[in-house]
Order: sequence, then structure tokens, then C-alpha cells
Amino acid sequence: MSNHTDMTHSCDFVAPIRRSKEVKAVCAALRALVERGELRSFQEGKLRVGRMPVDIEWPDGRISRLRIDIEAATLTFAALLEAGAGSALYRELKTLARAAQTPGREAARIDPARAMLRVTEQGGAVSWSIVVTRGEYEYCTRRLIELAREALALAIEAPPLAQNYQPAVAN
Repeated sequence: MSNHTDMTHSCDFVAPIRRSKEVKAVCAALRALVERGELRSFQEGKLRVGRMPVDIEWPDGRISRLRIDIEAATLTFAALLEAGAGSALYRELKTLARAAQTPGREAARIDPARAMLRVTEQGGAVSWSIVVTRGEYEYCTRRLIELAREALALAIEAPPLAQNYQPAVAN
């Protein structure tokens, strides 16, 4: 378990070549979420081949890994939750994802002109990703964090549906 003091919410130490406009936008959104208390902290990793991991610390101390993929224009929480494809929890997560892309929903709604949300399951691990359109990295970061928070809360609020719930941290 990571110590809160080990994490930072600053992108200042990232070398200039790594501080692309996409990384800057994601960090700006994360910094605002930390300042509002919606996240405890975040720590970015090394940029490699257009991909950069960012460890997100939620208010309850859990850590999830967000992956920025600049070439694919995606932000992904790989293995955010454990829930098999046939499980009730997975169905609830898919319902949440559909609702997020439905007109009329205000909370954490995804504007289809700005992003596309994907929820996938592989080997019992559920991943959430958002495809960024028109360079809307700040917007997409905020929406993905909001939806991931809803998904994690859904898993915790429904213990019978998530008996084997474990937030997963991707390597």
C-alpha cells in the first residue's frame, strides 16, 4: 500500500519532452480534482512510446492506474474492478456506461462529440477507457474519473454483487 506522502499532484518534475499538451491537460484536470478533494493525489510515471501511467489515489486511499495513450488518444483504467462478464456487477457497470452516454443525464455525462466511453472485461477484470476526440483531454479526464468513482462506489455499495471485489492496480 502506497504512503500518501509518496505521491504528488504536480507535473513540474516531468521533463519538458514529456510535458506534451496532452499530459499537461490530464495533469491540470487531476490537479483540480485533488484541490477539490475528489482525489487524494496522483503520481505520473515515465512516458514510454507515447504512453504514460498515472497512479491515482482515491480519497479512501485506494490506488488505481490511469494510462494515457497519446497515439491512440485514450485514457484507460485497466483492470479497475474485478467482475466477470456474466456477473450482476458487470451488468450494472455496463448499464452505468450506457447511461453516461445517454442524452439527458447530467452527472458525468459523456458528450459524444468530445469523447467515447468503452467498458471491457477480460479474464474477470473490468477496464474503463475513454477515447479523446478533438483534443479534449481535460474534459475526458474529468469524466473518466467521475465515472470510475461511480463504478467503484457501485461495487462497494452492492456487496452481494461484488463478493470478490478487489480494486485492481495494473502493472
